[in-house]
Amino acid sequence: MTATMNILLPWIGLLLVVCPIVTVSQVSAQAQEDIVLRSDLVTIEVTVTDRQGRPLTGLDRDDFLLYEDGQPRRIAFFQANGEQALRPLAVVFAFDVSGSVTPEEAALQRQALAAFLAERHPESVFALVTFNNEVRVLEGFTKEPGKLLAKLDQFRNFGGSTRLFDALDKSVSLFKKVPRQRAGRFLRRMVVLLTDGFDSASNVNLDDLLRRINEQEVTVYSVTSPSYTLTVAGRIRVPTPLDATRLVPLTGGRDFPITPGKDYSQVFRAIAKDAATSYTLAYEPEAADGQGGFRRISVRLRYPDAVVRTNREGYYAHP
Repeated sequence: MTATMNILLPWIGLLLVVCPIVTVSQVSAQAQEDIVLRSDLVTIEVTVTDRQGRPLTGLDRDDFLLYEDGQPRRIAFFQANGEQALRPLAVVFAFDVSGSVTPEEAALQRQALAAFLAERHPESVFALVTFNNEVRVLEGFTKEPGKLLAKLDQFRNFGGSTRLFDALDKSVSLFKKVPRQRAGRFLRRMVVLLTDGFDSASNVNLDDLLRRINEQEVTVYSVTSPSYTLTVAGRIRVPTPLDATRLVPLTGGRDFPITPGKDYSQVFRAIAKDAATSYTLAYEPEAADGQGGFRRISVRLRYPDAVVRTNREGYYAHP
């Protein structure tokens, strides 16, 4: 498969996207899960790992430093999601079923999906999308994971071209009907994209796609079977259109490479843990004072070896 020329356009504009300002307040110090939405705080999802990619749990508010346009901001709300209290998730699984997928690979897809669903929080919801020359919603959001596995078992329409970015756009649109929280905790909204990273048939505008991803506060994880080329420097991964967009790192996600024909259930378990052991922070932004424009958010940790990822790099303030 080869990517269409429009997918390889410059991506500088992707950084400057409209991000929603949603807010929260704490109803009581004893019950942090009791949350009331307001309109004066900016929320941000933060994932913290060590250098090996293992989630760091047990952190508290004082471990984080938060900045807007380089100026420190007080963290007004903090919610930790550790190993003892995995947070509820809203996940769309988007699986490539194009001509590059064999029946053996389809069986591995099913096995990996089952591994992820086994790690679920009881309030989590899941949806399943497949894509080749068509984008299909096999199952809308449900709390019953068995429905996704049954639909995947019944699927037979493999082959054709690859509408990767159209599938991601469709996946993001499903979040419009998903609540922001369940059982008093924020839902971590995410797409798990299983693909080789190449697109041959999509029509979506990628700047608009990233804007919609940010509006829905979605984190994109990719599980890719990469291609490699031999050079004088050694074996190097071939960049894909998905790599070029930087959609995954810009939304706080991670790419997990896999080997075709090998079980990758452990990769899906790692994604489930990475997403569920994150932190929700909120702060009060500086008053606009008639000046709108893009405001950059950065989050640091007091531990120098920690790796911090956020689901947004900033937001547009309205004058």
